[in-house]
Amino acid sequence: MKNKLTLITLLLTGGLAYAQTMGTMTDSRDGKTYETVTIGNQEWMAENLNYEMSGAYAYKNDLNIARTYGLLYTWRAAMKACPTGWHLPSDTEWNILVNHFGGGALKSTSGWKEGGNGTNFSGFNALPAGKRLSSGTFIEIGLYGNFWSSTELSKSDFGHHGFIKDIVWYRSLGNNYVYRNDNKKEVGHSCRCIRNY
Repeated sequence: MKNKLTLITLLLTGGLAYAQTMGTMTDSRDGKTYETVTIGNQEWMAENLNYEMSGAYAYKNDLNIARTYGLLYTWRAAMKACPTGWHLPSDTEWNILVNHFGGGALKSTSGWKEGGNGTNFSGFNALPAGKRLSSGTFIEIGLYGNFWSSTELSKSDFGHHGFIKDIVWYRSLGNNYVYRNDNKKEVGHSCRCIRNY
């Protein structure tokens, strides 16, 4: 279920204009409602996913924290976590978003210790939810927001063929930059879903 606000903002970035539409969607599985933002041809959840399932963890196992920051998902869980009609964004889909905006424009206006709060000019409202290490240790809340992509690291990224086992691309925000990094699938990162199109 999706609702759209009638307010449409025109974003000017890099000399190009993008229509920004804010809305909401309700996850029929648990009834939770999420804010959404449409930028150009992409519609993103404007909140971290908070759907409870195997492979999803609340920071320090505190569900009160998850109400604000969402859950931290292993990659395999994140690949299954998005509701019907939505999916975990690919590396290419992340590139499209990041090429429109720098880190400050994607970051929320509160909660950031690393690099200060953002402007949220994009409406994406990135939150510094930290991460869960494969050992089960939670780190970096308030410092970094880490978001899975669906794209496994390919040997072609290094001039070879095939995939590199158990390594996936993700995006990390901390300062006013968006970093493209890779990590093991067992680590817990935030999940932002993008609408199928």
